[in-house]
Order: sequence, then structure tokens, then C-alpha cells
Amino acid sequence: MRIRYHTLSALLALCLAAKANATTVVLSEAAGQVEVYLSTGAQISTTTTSVLGASLGNNMAVRFGTFTGGFTPTLGNVSSWFSNFVGVNGYVTLLNAASNAGRLSASITGGDSNAISAPVTSDSGVGANGSSSIATGSLLYAILWNASYVSNGSGGNTFYPSDPDLQVGVIGNSAWTMPTTSGIDVSTTTYTFASGTGSTALVGSIDNSTKGITLAAVVPEPSTGALMMIGAVGLVAMRRLRKV
Repeated sequence: MRIRYHTLSALLALCLAAKANATTVVLSEAAGQVEVYLSTGAQISTTTTSVLGASLGNNMAVRFGTFTGGFTPTLGNVSSWFSNFVGVNGYVTLLNAASNAGRLSASITGGDSNAISAPVTSDSGVGANGSSSIATGSLLYAILWNASYVSNGSGGNTFYPSDPDLQVGVIGNSAWTMPTTSGIDVSTTTYTFASGTGSTALVGSIDNSTKGITLAAVVPEPSTGALMMIGAVGLVAMRRLRKV
């Protein structure tokens, strides 16, 4: 009876260990592979100024996941990107970093029913506790922007859609699709820019031959106050024209 008890305990431990591993989906490029540029053509380095005005440091923000509900990202709807996106935080290591410059790393962990561990679904960049999922077959995308990578516990890869210095890029690939994930399946699916027919940019641009990604500058939408001021100026101009 004691032997049977220990055998069951061992089997349970193995099941729990397998459950902890789960299925992973990785977007990865080795060091030296990825180059990122601002819309001006300048390559982004460790000393490039971020969207917040300080140097970016070694790693720039990336988020890997999918847009929901048929949402298509454009420069005109940047403020709605992450309210329509489920994904995880990742990073690209920048030119002049002490090590691994040009490396890209982002990893999704999916359990039963494609539940995603630590999903990020908002501008704040802080991961939730498995409350979101990515459906099997969903196309996956990488979002890049000129902010520093920060781990989830320190606030995450925060997005700043209203900042006039924001620059962004969205990269996709027809081969990057979400597999069926499981809490007991420990397989890993790895995607790169070279996967399938080649990657395309929904926002910004990409050179598949060099894996160079160029971000696009975001023109902030005018505030309500600014729109009212423009309207007032227009009314004054119309009155003057009528008097003439």
C-alpha cells in the first residue's frame, strides 16, 4: 500500500511539473539580426532618446500577440491599439548594447483553452493573471515603439499614445499563427522574420533582407480644446469675410 501511495505521489508530481511548463510560442531573432530605425532614418541605439525624453538604454519595448475583433492598426487609431490587443511583453536589444545587440525576444506561454500567462492588454504594460486568451489560428504581430523595455513587475512596456514623440511599427507574417496550447504540452513553436513568405509591416516598414525595421512617427490627434480654438478662429474669419 505504501509503494502504491508513493507511486501515485510521483505521478501527480510529474503531472504538476508538466502543467507548469505549458506550450510556448516564441518570436526570436539571434543577436546581430535586427536593426531598428526612426522615421528619420537614424538607427536606434542605446543613447537614442525615448518617447519620454531619456535615453532608451539597452532594450526597446516590443509586444507580441494578436489584435482582437478584426481591429486593424493604423497611425490614425494608435490610441486604440492596446485596448484591442492581447499579448506579452518582449524586447529588442539595441545597437551599442554591451551584449546581444540586434536580438529580439518575446515569448507567449499558453495553457488549457489557449489561456495566456501574464497577458498584457492595456497601455500600462502590466501583465494580468491568465484572464485573456489567444484563439487557435490567430495571426500574431510584433508591435515596436520607442520606449524602454521594463519587466512586468516594474510597470511593463508602457505605451504612450498621446505623446508627440511616439514612433511605432507593427510587423506581421502569414506564417505566425497561434497554435492550440495546453497545460501539459511542453512543445515550443518558434517564429522569426524569415518564417514563411516573409514579414510585412502594417505600420512602419521592414526590409526582410536585412531585418531592418523602420518606425513611423505618430502625429497626435488634436485635443478637444484645440479643435474648439480652430473652430472659433474659423468663425471669426467667416464674419470678417461677410463684412467685406
